[in-house]
Parts: sequence; structure tokens; C-alpha cells
Amino acid sequence: MIKDEKPKNILANESNIGKNVVISPSVEIICDRISIGDGTVIVGDTKITCKECIIGKNNFFNSIWIEGSLNAGDTKIKIGNENLILQNTRLNCNDYLEIGDDVNIGQYVSIWTHASSMNVLNGYPFTKAPVIIGSHVWITARTTVLPGIEIGPHVIIGNSSVVNKNIPGGCFAAGIPVKIIKKNAFPKKLTGDEKKKIIEDCIREYKKLLKLKPFSAKLRIFDELSIEFVVSDKKIIFYCNTKEIKGELNEYSEDFRDFLRYRGIKFFTTKPFKSILPIWYTKAIKNK
Repeated sequence: MIKDEKPKNILANESNIGKNVVISPSVEIICDRISIGDGTVIVGDTKITCKECIIGKNNFFNSIWIEGSLNAGDTKIKIGNENLILQNTRLNCNDYLEIGDDVNIGQYVSIWTHASSMNVLNGYPFTKAPVIIGSHVWITARTTVLPGIEIGPHVIIGNSSVVNKNIPGGCFAAGIPVKIIKKNAFPKKLTGDEKKKIIEDCIREYKKLLKLKPFSAKLRIFDELSIEFVVSDKKIIFYCNTKEIKGELNEYSEDFRDFLRYRGIKFFTTKPFKSILPIWYTKAIKNK
């Protein structure tokens, strides 16, 4: 997508769409102001309705709802870079909602900045307060985050939790209501040998996967924590410590980049991740 080109399914008074942005035809965006950074992919039945929506680079959203009530006034959400938000997640931004970088949000998660249903004149509550989620956070499936909550960086929230209090950085927390299970759990410092074993396991698993793909490749550990990937004498080096890539990516090395993403080692290039379909899948579709 060319920068500043606005797709027909974006209805906005002001829009800024970056390079290599993918927005599927099923997506619906209605905003006063929308900004989407380079390499972001928005697919499925995603609906975005709020006054201001700022989305950074290299995000992937699939069938999510971002919504601010038209009666709530200055509804605003700000989402950073390199985030993954999965199906049936609801992000309410009646008050300000901010999500940092490298945040993974699982399916059926609800994040609320507003709560009111029953008659306030009968003593029932009205709540409206911002939610701030730090960087390097994983909010797992079916979790609910209540208004006014702040989640610090490097936090994992366990499945089906109800987050009704602030969570400090580095914690593992879970439960209804949420409890801090372990402090200072993340990030965990790994030894060089532990990192090398992770890379060796990735190479071993991908070599098995290649048996299902319509191409072959050679892989080896290069310079301790890097991976050399060769197809038809074209060599690419993935530097796992620095997240840099040496060499020109093609469809085969893009397949490996996507595999590394699946294994939790993400190399971002402002282009969407893309893999080569396994032979069994393309055969099944062909025979349909």
C-alpha cells in the first residue's frame, strides 16, 4: 500500500497510512483521526470505531474490536509497535487506552476503560478511567482487564484472569481476582549455552518441517547465536542477538523468518510475515 493512500474501508477525517500496510476488505474503520504505521496487518472482521486511533509499526490484528462510545467524547487508543492481538478481543477506549510495544493479547480478552449498566441514582457504580499496558506483556486468552488498571512491563497474565488491580513490572499474575504468583519473573537472564540450545532446537524443528515444504534448505549455527540459511546458493544470516538480517530476503528465507516468529524469535522488516504452504495443504485445497 502506498503511503497516505486511504483504503475505501477507512472512513476518517484525517488518515496517515504507512508503507506495506495490509488491511483486508472485511475490516471497517471509522475514526476522526487514524494513523497506522509501516508493516501493520489488520485482517478478519476487525472493527475500529473511536475518535482517535494511533497504531504503530509491524502489528498484527485479527478479528478484534476497538470501540469508543459516540457519547463518550474524546475516545482515544494508542497502540505501539510489534504487537499481536488475536480473535474476538475487545478493546474499549471510552477513556484513554494505551498499549506498549511487543504486547501479545490472546483470544477473547476484554480491556475496559468504562463500566456502567445499572441506575447510578440507586447507588450503582459508574466507572471511567484510563488503562495503561506496558511493553513486553502477554495477556493470555479470556482475561478481563478492568478500568483504571496499569500493567507494568515484562508481565504475563495467566488465562481467564480478572485484572482488578495494578500489576508491577516483571510479574507473573493470574486468577479471579488476579494475584501476583511470582515477582521478578521476567525477563529471565539466559546463559549463552541456554540461548544456543534454543537456536539448535529451532534449526532441528525447521529441518523436520522442510520435509513438508516444496523446497530444501541448509541451516547451521553461525557465530554462536546466529543462523545461516542457504537455498540455491543464496545465503542469509539471521543474527538472533541483534535481530538483524544480512542478505536479501526471498520467499524461502521469509518462510524461515515466519517460522522463527512462531518460535518466539521475531525479525521485523516492515513487511508482513509470510510462509510457504506445506504440500499437504495445497494438495487438499487443489482437490477440493
